Amino acid sequence: MVLSVCVGSSCHLRGSYSIIHEFQQLIREHGLEDRVTLQANFCAGRCQKAVAVKVDGDSCFELDSTDVDGFFADYVLGALNP
Repeated sequence: MVLSVCVGSSCHLRGSYSIIHEFQQLIREHGLEDRVTLQANFCAGRCQKAVAVKVDGDSCFELDSTDVDGFFADYVLGALNP
């Protein structure tokens, strides 16, 4: 699984680096380093509300720091451990 977090200007100002750090921590906590790749990308075109995050290059979500744990549980753990 690949998680791509936008680090473009708008998303950067909305906290993309904090979200990246939270994802890094969650990936380590759940021992998913060999199953989840975390990468930064530029403008996903959905920067109006929050930080844009893509899953496997397809689905794009808008997250803020309060959404990370729930998103990770639903879209990462839920997909890897159905």
